[in-house]
Amino acid sequence: MEVEIISTGDEVITGFITDTNVSWLCQELLSLGIQAHFRHSVGDNLEDITSLISERSKHCDLLLVNGGLGPTSDDNTTEAAAKACGVKQVLNEQWLERLESWHKARGRVMPKTNIKQAMLPEGAIMIDNKNGTACGFALKINRALCFFTPGVPSEFKSMYLSEIKPWIIRDFVHELHTKVKRLFLFGISESLLGQKINALNLPSSIVVGYRAAYPLLELKLIENSTSQGEESEALTQILPFIKNYLLCENTFDLPERIANLSDNAGFCLFDNLSAGALAFELSSKVNLISAYLSSEDLNDEVRNTLLSQKARYFFVALKNPQHDCFDFELYDTCEKRKWHQQYRLEVTIKDKKKAAISLLAQDFIFKALQNLESIHPDNCEIKKISWGETYNAS
Repeated sequence: MEVEIISTGDEVITGFITDTNVSWLCQELLSLGIQAHFRHSVGDNLEDITSLISERSKHCDLLLVNGGLGPTSDDNTTEAAAKACGVKQVLNEQWLERLESWHKARGRVMPKTNIKQAMLPEGAIMIDNKNGTACGFALKINRALCFFTPGVPSEFKSMYLSEIKPWIIRDFVHELHTKVKRLFLFGISESLLGQKINALNLPSSIVVGYRAAYPLLELKLIENSTSQGEESEALTQILPFIKNYLLCENTFDLPERIANLSDNAGFCLFDNLSAGALAFELSSKVNLISAYLSSEDLNDEVRNTLLSQKARYFFVALKNPQHDCFDFELYDTCEKRKWHQQYRLEVTIKDKKKAAISLLAQDFIFKALQNLESIHPDNCEIKKISWGETYNAS
């Protein structure tokens, strides 16, 4: 199935706004096993929009068009859709009533220009917008089923999730037999990973994709009518190459996984490495009772104070300037067990060093709670000092 996306608006073309809608939509589609083949941007010119819709609708099965459904003179997408389909625009009485009620409920008189938002292409199916005045609509143009949505992110996302996504699942996904396996990595370059993967003899039904957002690297296996045996064969080939870098599979949610593994037990934290990045990320899911952030070293008084708090786990991320390295320590104060490793890490992008350390620390905690080996990134020396041994509480 061929899928394409069109974003409209001079503000998109000129760069005055960042088109976050299309990035979000691509990720949503990918979660259904659908990868967009092309993404297009076009300004507000009526003829340009008409021409692009007319042309691309001949080459794809599903076309998603975002933006240009407002009441002003530069909102031309609805008229362009009608022209591309060769139909006239007709008044949708249901949406006109909604527009009038929307304004009345807010003590306003509806401007006549808003009637434009109820003028849909003949034959279009209206898509409800619970958050604004621009309804969406679906229309078959040439080969493609086309969905038209407003550009306001809150309106667009709500409309997609409540109306369009179920439609796509019902009419398209069951025909795809497609799924996506996602593997989240840290510590190997995208080029080296690609070189290793390209050397493998993977089944032809699996397409490999990459997404680098340092310090994270995502490896995607897009499986098209892939059998269980073929998937197992592919993973058997891939996993030995990525075991030193693999953080988690399918979803990147280390804080949530840590919370689940710890049964939501309390954590306290000392950190003079990540400038609060680690505490911020952990606090989204983990029961973080206290976080002591400092530029100074950890002295015995602070250590003892933190260990005496009513938290089961005590984690330390500590500079070791004497040896040009840093230490991670995790204490389980109930079972009196300790995990401790020393790291010397070369960071590819210097202004991402704190993010890299936070990610490495989350993996350290996640793996320690399972008593599994932590990842071992390239350009990183690791010295294991203790891994799950008991410690003297005194």
